[in-house]
Amino acid sequence: MVARILGATARQESEHKGERQKRQRRQSAEAGRPNGGGTRPYGYADDRVTVDPAEAEVIREAARRTLAGESLSSISRDFAARDVTTPKGGHWQPRTLRRLLASARISGRREHSPRRSGENGTRPLLGEIVATAVWPEIITAADSDRLRALLSDPDRQRFTGAKGRTYLLSGILRCGKCGAGMSGRPRESVRRYVCPNLPGGTSCGGTSTNAERTDDLVRDLVLVALSSPGIAERLRQRSDADPGLPAAIRADEAQLEELASAWATGEISRGEWKIARGIIETRLDRLRGELARTSTTAPIDGLVGNYDDLRARWDGLNLSQRRALVSTVLERVDVRPADPHKRWDPDRFHPRWRA
Repeated sequence: MVARILGATARQESEHKGERQKRQRRQSAEAGRPNGGGTRPYGYADDRVTVDPAEAEVIREAARRTLAGESLSSISRDFAARDVTTPKGGHWQPRTLRRLLASARISGRREHSPRRSGENGTRPLLGEIVATAVWPEIITAADSDRLRALLSDPDRQRFTGAKGRTYLLSGILRCGKCGAGMSGRPRESVRRYVCPNLPGGTSCGGTSTNAERTDDLVRDLVLVALSSPGIAERLRQRSDADPGLPAAIRADEAQLEELASAWATGEISRGEWKIARGIIETRLDRLRGELARTSTTAPIDGLVGNYDDLRARWDGLNLSQRRALVSTVLERVDVRPADPHKRWDPDRFHPRWRA
């Protein structure tokens, strides 16, 4: 009996201690104070408040490149080649870079993510923004909102392998017979794009094209279009980004902060807090999804000049950056089956422009 009483008392004390620690972490977050212990956050000095200029510039570069459509795998490989390391001295991996850029900390906002609140008991990628932090921002809140929306999109959670993409136009090319996306498949050491003929699939497998010539053709189409004086402006006018989305996201995050304060001061019950929080978070998820799906002209910002100027810029881009540029200008390229009497026929290709 004594053993059971002592065990129950110890268990109760442990539970109370856990609740006190949770409240303490929550209160610290709502006050905008940094976490204590653990590895220092990248971009800030050991005091967790002072901005490290060199690391801050790395974060800004990664944010710009991600918003311009470049893949996290491509950025990670470039950082590894330049020996840009994490606070622990290792090379950046796509998943760790994703978590860094999705963090509200780098925008000067305090984020709270309760332990084991994600799937399988893990910490979720996006926490609840509960306060303006005591440390300065490295990127703007608007850029942070767009990054958080992009990187929480399930489509952005698939990372390419160590070597990354090897074909520029996979998925951008579409079979002119069945409409399926064409993918890169070499044959006898010749790089090709083909309509895949997969068992049980709907693609016809009846269209193929030489990859090198096709890449050059599409490159020239895009660069000639961009050399036109008004193309960039028309693309920006057709962008479906709603300028009010970032503000709406921040308003909902502020409402969550107010809701948490109301519960902490006893103005509302825990049940009322959970119901209201569920409604706001559902709306917040929808807004973030809309922001992630909006088109952007970031890949073509600053690209001006004639074809020769643009070609020189193109040659300096990596494959992921080139793909982002093509996707900004072209929605898709339909490829009709080849004429057996012609070795190369550029008339087979029908671009669908975004503007």
